Amino acid sequence: MVTTEKPTMSVTEAAHLLGISAPTMYAITDREDFTALIRVGRRKLVLRAKLLEWLETQAHQPNKPNE
Repeated sequence: MVTTEKPTMSVTEAAHLLGISAPTMYAITDREDFTALIRVGRRKLVLRAKLLEWLETQAHQPNKPNE
């Protein structure tokens, strides 16, 4: 049986995948360095492959102290 993953997901689905809240994921989608977002009309969709790439880059950045 062949399973295929959708190339896009909703912001809520992305939040679930990352184990974070939907409001936190919506805040991430507003960041300039987050390039995994596309808009279809008013709807925000997250590109699965780009989300995973972005997550990998975040893992390699040093933690920034709260300012």
